[in-house]
Amino acid sequence: MANRVYSNAFFHYTHNFEFVKNILEDGFKVFFCREEVYSSEKRVMHIGIPVVCFCDLPLSHIAQNNYGQMGIGMSRKWGIAKMLVPVFYYPNNAECFSTKTILQASKAFLKKRPAAEYRALGHSKPLYKIQPDKGQSKNNYIEREWRRVFYSAGVFKWKTEAEYDAYRGDKSTPKTPVGNPITFNVDDVDFIIVPENKKTELLDFIMRGLSTIGGAPGVASMSDREVLASKIVTVEQLARNV
Repeated sequence: MANRVYSNAFFHYTHNFEFVKNILEDGFKVFFCREEVYSSEKRVMHIGIPVVCFCDLPLSHIAQNNYGQMGIGMSRKWGIAKMLVPVFYYPNNAECFSTKTILQASKAFLKKRPAAEYRALGHSKPLYKIQPDKGQSKNNYIEREWRRVFYSAGVFKWKTEAEYDAYRGDKSTPKTPVGNPITFNVDDVDFIIVPENKKTELLDFIMRGLSTIGGAPGVASMSDREVLASKIVTVEQLARNV
């Protein structure tokens, strides 16, 4: 397999096997994510943005992300149709022109200006994490992130750090989704990646437990289940073949 700097699929990674099953059945649910951004009033601030994230990474780089080694690879055609856009990475230097744009957007968010004035915050990340999480890579750029960002005065209204913390709670329970999931059908899926020790369990779920596929209407047919099952690739297989 050739070593490429990008793939033909958009990958949504996770550490949680149950999340893989949930996505296959219900589609990609929208959650508020805690994002760090440069602020004009302090060096960093955190805001809650409703988003679904993907990585544009080759299979050979599966270990080089902060989100987990299990995941689902969606076709690029599907991703473009669902309005995924690449994240803009700005330098960790407040003197750079692009970073100054982020500072202006941060100020607009803090002053509760119209969303159009701070929308760039949802499509950008610093090249390197400002406050790295323990055990995670500091390099944001290697993830080649694409995302679907949502805007609204209703359930999708962006949250301040305090509002996000109230939404997230004590982390003893999963996040609460908002709005409707991003749906897909069996032909939109390119890969389903799990460890070898989870393959049998996933096959059993797809063939016996899956009621719908990707949140699309209608009951999953046996032929669709078989096609979906054929797209399972284990992490160990990738390690042996890249």
